[in-house]
Amino acid sequence: MPATLQVEDVADGVRSLTLSHPERKNALDAGFLDALEEALAQGAGVRAWLVRGAGNGIFSAGYDLTALNGFPAGSPLPDERLGHVLDRLTFHPAPSVALVTGLAVGAGCELAAACDFRVGSPAARFSMPPAKLGVVYALKGLRRLSSRVGEQAARRMFLTARPIDAETAARLGLLDVLSADAEAQALALCGELAANAPLAVQGLKRGFQLLGGAGEADLEGYEVLRRSSFNSEDAREGKDALLSRRAPKFVGK
Repeated sequence: MPATLQVEDVADGVRSLTLSHPERKNALDAGFLDALEEALAQGAGVRAWLVRGAGNGIFSAGYDLTALNGFPAGSPLPDERLGHVLDRLTFHPAPSVALVTGLAVGAGCELAAACDFRVGSPAARFSMPPAKLGVVYALKGLRRLSSRVGEQAARRMFLTARPIDAETAARLGLLDVLSADAEAQALALCGELAANAPLAVQGLKRGFQLLGGAGEADLEGYEVLRRSSFNSEDAREGKDALLSRRAPKFVGK
């Protein structure tokens, strides 16, 4: 059976994306990548994504190894498609939260790293095993993990293929929140993100991407976003709500 993606609205503005591939420990495959790309393309109105694996004790065992059977010259490698689709998640206007309550291996680890935040339980484990599989990982994937944990820690994860536990992941910054009740914490974080002004959240997310070197040529576009935000209905609502000491009701305009 191929991997499937379960899409569900779990709270106001929060959409859950659940990877389900029980026969292969939630391994990713081409069908999952197609489904993820489609879900993101249909994400208008989503204010926060919750990304998780089905079942208990595992996020994803990585890319389905049964799909890795020879790649002649000129044919695309599977991690090229993976990198492209995960970019769609990383650069989607709405922020994303990965809920990791078990193993996140290889492409599964990169899927978690593609999200804006990661919330994990004490059972969370992360590893990058290409060196043990005899393959060279895509530069995009090396860069993605390095952006989360730093180049030296990423170098150690890739070259040793040594797993890291939840406490180490939290210390390195791969986990933003470590909690025994990780699901509740992840849902609370998604709700917090969704409750803020969408245009401001989207613009700030873009600003951090620019700080990280993604699209330096678009600084002018960022200034346009900033000016639009100052003149938006949500900016007026935020100011009025603060002065009136009430909760704001943002509409994304």
